[in-house]
Amino acid sequence: MWAATVEIVVWCGMLIGVTVVSISTVSPVELTVAGLASLGGAFAARRMRRAAGVHVTGARYAARAAVSLPYAVARGLAVLVSSVATRPGDATVRRVTLRPGAHAAWAGTLIAASPDTCVIGIPRDDVVLVHALRPDAGPVEAAVARTGGRR
Repeated sequence: MWAATVEIVVWCGMLIGVTVVSISTVSPVELTVAGLASLGGAFAARRMRRAAGVHVTGARYAARAAVSLPYAVARGLAVLVSSVATRPGDATVRRVTLRPGAHAAWAGTLIAASPDTCVIGIPRDDVVLVHALRPDAGPVEAAVARTGGRR
């Protein structure tokens, strides 16, 4: 019951966020409609996930990776800006093997959130192929990778 409530609250929050971002000026009426519609969407999304048999797995390092995300985005933006100004000679494609307890779906999403990285493939549930503008691992990558981000 607790997990279902948390899942519905997370879905509802994400759907309200998308709706509010899509509206230029948010009035109380629009916010109420967005809340009610997102609540219905949250219940539908949970039922669809359960009907498809999808289970959330491998979230062991998700909190640690999410905490390092703001720093990773700021660092990645700095690398991206400097790469635009100069030639990105350190750009590389690397295979990141994830720690046990991390899943490629959420880990790849967090790694790709940095402006200087792009996930170009997920060959297995524990491996992510990353194109990066820097040779070393970023903070999110280091949090989820088996050997600190390079493999």
